[in-house]
Amino acid sequence: MSPKRRSSSGMVCALLLPGLLLCAEGAPTTLTAGTRLRVEFNMPVGTAISRVNDGVEVHVLKPVLAAGREVLPLGTIVSGRVLAVRKGDKHAHTIPMLRLGFDRIRLPDGREFAAAAALADLGMMLKVDSEGAAMTEKATRGERVGGVAASGGVGAGVGGIAGGGKGAATGAAIGTGIGVLGDLATRGIEYEDFTLKKGRKAWLRLDADVQIIGTGEEQQGKATSSPNE
Repeated sequence: MSPKRRSSSGMVCALLLPGLLLCAEGAPTTLTAGTRLRVEFNMPVGTAISRVNDGVEVHVLKPVLAAGREVLPLGTIVSGRVLAVRKGDKHAHTIPMLRLGFDRIRLPDGREFAAAAALADLGMMLKVDSEGAAMTEKATRGERVGGVAASGGVGAGVGGIAGGGKGAATGAAIGTGIGVLGDLATRGIEYEDFTLKKGRKAWLRLDADVQIIGTGEEQQGKATSSPNE
């Protein structure tokens, strides 16, 4: 082969080599910011039992797909720490708050990579703000009045069936009394500390793009996390 042809072949190889290495290593897959993860807590955390920087760990309940492939399988571990915590105080009208930050993901095959995730949803009774802080829901006066009225209505209906008009009046009085007692019992409950127990289900939200590099066969892969632009 002439020197000129050898030189041309060398240039072609130099151009193709990076692409071949990337294919061999595994094309990167990106999980975009905003992706939600269905998870379950592996340990309890709460406003009365946790402190800032305490560890927290959950596992993935529903596989996460990206670019048509499974990226986060069942059992993937997502770990982090307590970023902020505030105990509730009924007398000071302080609502309890717990903010968690998740910064590490470990796949079942052992690969680990950085991430940035926060709580997104905890279901009923607890709300989560845009920064991932969980806190109790404060019942409005309208909701409380509605609860008392509903109890009275149910009591009237039952009493009416049992004893006509007089029974309806008696039933309404009893129902309203039950509603008032219930209101008194639950008033101030929003100031009580809460615990996310082991086994509690939740949704997490990725706050940054996560690029996973590697194949499923690798035992240790590489990954990077970058803010969403």
